[in-house]
Amino acid sequence: MATEPPVDDSWIYDYENETKESCHPEELPHARWILSTLYSMFFVIGLMGNIVVIVVVSRRTSRRADTFILNLAVSDLTFVLTLPFYIYSVAPEGYWIFGTFLCQASGFAIAVTRCASSLLMAIMSIDRYVAVIRGTKVHPLRTRTCSIGACCVIWAVSILVGCPSLKTRDVNIETSTCKDSDDSTVSLGFRIAVTFLTFVFPFSVVVFCYCRMAKYLWNYFGRQVKKLSSQRKPRSRHSWLRIVTCVVGAYCFSWLPYNTLNTLLLMDKLVAYIPCSARVAIEQGRDVASALAFANSCTNPLIYALLDVGFRRRAQLALPRLLHSCRSLLSTASLTMPTMSASVESTSTYTGNK
Repeated sequence: MATEPPVDDSWIYDYENETKESCHPEELPHARWILSTLYSMFFVIGLMGNIVVIVVVSRRTSRRADTFILNLAVSDLTFVLTLPFYIYSVAPEGYWIFGTFLCQASGFAIAVTRCASSLLMAIMSIDRYVAVIRGTKVHPLRTRTCSIGACCVIWAVSILVGCPSLKTRDVNIETSTCKDSDDSTVSLGFRIAVTFLTFVFPFSVVVFCYCRMAKYLWNYFGRQVKKLSSQRKPRSRHSWLRIVTCVVGAYCFSWLPYNTLNTLLLMDKLVAYIPCSARVAIEQGRDVASALAFANSCTNPLIYALLDVGFRRRAQLALPRLLHSCRSLLSTASLTMPTMSASVESTSTYTGNK
């Protein structure tokens, strides 16, 4: 009886034995050059823009909305100050050389500012919703004291959300990268809950408020087209609405791809299973989406400069004073350094003669 020849099954991929550890991510071509260049641009624009916003807005505190703008600018500026560490770590031949403390501190700062920015977007949307629905009527919650209190609560919640980063964040010895090292079920579940708190919940609030405002304004303007066509004042009342809409829209557009892809990876580690090729594609997409998310730290000053005439006027008045202050600081520093070096030389000479 003839025996059947052996079947060569070496080409068949064993999906059952594939593990998540055996799936190694691949970097996109030229990704390090592109990311380091983009992060450098975001750092320069975000640093200068948010400092100008803080200087301009802090000089005028009579408008209640300035409280939200000021806190949002502080959050974006804090986020921008962490970018130099990542500019070096993502650069070609670069890696994390700043130690565990700065790894945890930068992760804490990013988590706090991310939560604070998202919750500030939500509270700004609620404020605009109440303003549009109530019109000129004074609402007990729309006072400067309530705005300051809301910002304090937001910062307190954000600090609590960022505290676990001080424990879970660490430097990976094999890859020399700063990342979350704790992949336990509790840690992954907490990170998914943070994603819900910092994006899903604020995004839902924003969508609800703007859908209701859009419906109300459509009915309002539809009934008073003739009246509003001869009056320019009612349109000017909603100029701040356009600014807030652009700020919130830019935030959602910047962070939606990153949060979606990051949640998929967290779910893959927690309960689901994604094939290796799909997981690599998601990780590569998350790297691109992270650059888009980081860009949000420098978009708000550009929106204010383009849409707010009053901000442009106050910025033109404040910029000369700001530049003069910077020159004074630089001249003071340049005068102090030679004095310090001269004192060191005189001390060393005296000690040598003894």
